[in-house]
Amino acid sequence: MTEQNKEIKKKRSEKRKRKGRVFPAQEPGWNLWQVLLLIALVTLAEFPLGWLETPQNLDSLLGRLHYVWVGLGEGIFYFVLTAILLWRTHRTWKDVGFVRVKGRFLFLGLFTGAFLFISIGLLGNLLTHLLGVPAPQSFTEAVIGAQRPWEFALFLLLAGVVAPLKEEMLFRGLIYPPLRLAYGKGKGILFTGAMFGLLHLDPMRFLPLFLGGVVLTWLYERSGSLWPSILAHGVWNALMAAAVWLQR
Repeated sequence: MTEQNKEIKKKRSEKRKRKGRVFPAQEPGWNLWQVLLLIALVTLAEFPLGWLETPQNLDSLLGRLHYVWVGLGEGIFYFVLTAILLWRTHRTWKDVGFVRVKGRFLFLGLFTGAFLFISIGLLGNLLTHLLGVPAPQSFTEAVIGAQRPWEFALFLLLAGVVAPLKEEMLFRGLIYPPLRLAYGKGKGILFTGAMFGLLHLDPMRFLPLFLGGVVLTWLYERSGSLWPSILAHGVWNALMAAAVWLQR
């Protein structure tokens, strides 16, 4: 790289800093294999607890409360193991994307969440007409079975706060940076979206999840912070949960 190119790159970096859009982990201290190992460890921890089994009693209050507890417990596992990974690689939570962001990006996150709810919903309806009705997700069954407002509030907390925090930290905060470093921003965003779809283990919903993952990763790249993508993910999930609750 010539001195002139270095100077241009430096000026662009300074311009991005002034706009508050510096990508946190341009050179992450972890790699993709370490993140996959983290996922495997969480899975191994959940297996003896029976958390990987398909819920069978979501028509009962105890079954629905157990479902919420499993969701909270999984989130705790991921945050604990992520903290260990950051400690081992001498990184901080800021490197994962938990950094302050300007208000306009939070507004963009709100808009993106509503956009995903509408667009992915329309795509889902189209795929249903073409491929048939897929089996309902366990979360949908749990929300349909909820009999009291406070039960729905628990599911709203799970879908609108816990799941977005966990999944954005995992996919955008941990998985995207090594892919970005290896393949560049464009391919990194696409590969991260693909992993977002694949790791949900739902072939019938892969395409909507892939596209949603691409948009959320783009938002992270655009804002330089996880908070807008967490907000967008939370709004998307919360609106879907509310739609299921109102139509149950």
